[in-house]
Amino acid sequence: MSKIYKLLDILKWSTEFLKNKEIVNARLDAEYLIASVLNLKRLDLYLNYEKPLSIEEREEIKKLLIKRGKDKIPLQYILGYEEFYGYKFEVNENVLIPRPETELLVEQCLENIKGIEEPKILDIGTGSGAIAISIAKQRKDSKVLAVDIEEKALEVANKNKIRNNAENVKFIKSDIFEKVEYSKFDLIVSNPPYIKEEEYNELMTEVKEHEPKSALLAEENGLYFYINITKDAKNHLKKGGVLAFEIGYNQRKEVKEILLKNGYEKIRVIKDYSKNDRIIIGEKI
Repeated sequence: MSKIYKLLDILKWSTEFLKNKEIVNARLDAEYLIASVLNLKRLDLYLNYEKPLSIEEREEIKKLLIKRGKDKIPLQYILGYEEFYGYKFEVNENVLIPRPETELLVEQCLENIKGIEEPKILDIGTGSGAIAISIAKQRKDSKVLAVDIEEKALEVANKNKIRNNAENVKFIKSDIFEKVEYSKFDLIVSNPPYIKEEEYNELMTEVKEHEPKSALLAEENGLYFYINITKDAKNHLKKGGVLAFEIGYNQRKEVKEILLKNGYEKIRVIKDYSKNDRIIIGEKI
């Protein structure tokens, strides 16, 4: 008689496999992968430890473990989604995986449009659409335009628009402001590529080998997009309008200088949960 493999057995083995492959959150990743195969919520695994797994289920779990442990594919790409600001976003290797610290950028944007009726917002380099859609869902009276130069990223963003029923968002293909005609935005926001070439080579394998390089790496010492967005944003912001960026932990000084050079005032920097500089905001006076 063949041996019966219960869920708990497979979970223990899966966790050990991922630990041996140096996956940081081995247990958590194993739980998510097993739950996805069994079509269960992760927390429901605890109620099903005695459940016997079929050969087919075990084989499918094994395939996913190899993708995560050996091939170092990020968990979110394997599952096909990521949670961000309370919403679920489809992600694949055409878009950057939304990070928790970027939720701070959304919070700051919402704070800066508080009290403005029917605010007009532009999101540059939207990727999965996470920032644009999160703002639009929180402010249903807003109109959000989001741009990206990558067709495949825009396909993902439009799927997320439908998934999250965000009717007040429009996605268009544009190289920064190239196709943006409106010139009276209350807020322009961007989480642009900002990693320098030498820093890129030091990234974790799963980031460097699987997340889109074009969404991470920037020329001019990581400052290319800050320079070009800041320069032209003045022509698209109304008086008193706000420009908000996510920045690298070591870019505060340079980006602040770029904003000052272009005439922005009331510049403020917000730190993330790890006490690193993460958000910078300036106003067009």
